Amino acid sequence: MLRPAQGENARFELGQSVSAAAPQRRKVSREGLLLIKSFEGFRPRTVLRRDGTPVIGYGHSRSARPGAVVSEAEAELLLQYDLMPIVALLNERVRLPLNQHQFDALASFIFSIGLERFQTSDVLEKLDADALPEAADALSAWPERASPPVDALYRRRSAERALFDTAPDQ
Repeated sequence: MLRPAQGENARFELGQSVSAAAPQRRKVSREGLLLIKSFEGFRPRTVLRRDGTPVIGYGHSRSARPGAVVSEAEAELLLQYDLMPIVALLNERVRLPLNQHQFDALASFIFSIGLERFQTSDVLEKLDADALPEAADALSAWPERASPPVDALYRRRSAERALFDTAPDQ
């Protein structure tokens, strides 16, 4: 008499591996962190952006207060904290399988423009349409507020696009 397969054996009998059962949840890699840090720059003390928003460390604004001071290690922890909702959004919202370079490039992009703006962006619209090349084009052409100099935005978008287009094994 045949018994119903249970647990992992059921997956194997259906011809699926255990890893095929659940999509891989990514996180920002060291390379992605370095990209973000290179464009955000380290601020050991709270400074005010042109719009008056206080910022400290690597672009952290949520708990930045006048007179606050952080070490580079503390600033990296704040960056990791700030990336948590971005990582969650990418893992939960983007259905298209992304390689690590694409994930990192999108995390940098979202960190730069904000979660709300990304959710209404043409980049996400193209990702939802399973159109990776068009999403990459939209990413590199995406406008942003004029607070940083235009050449800095161009360099950042160019770097994000280059990383997005990098082969997964490189």
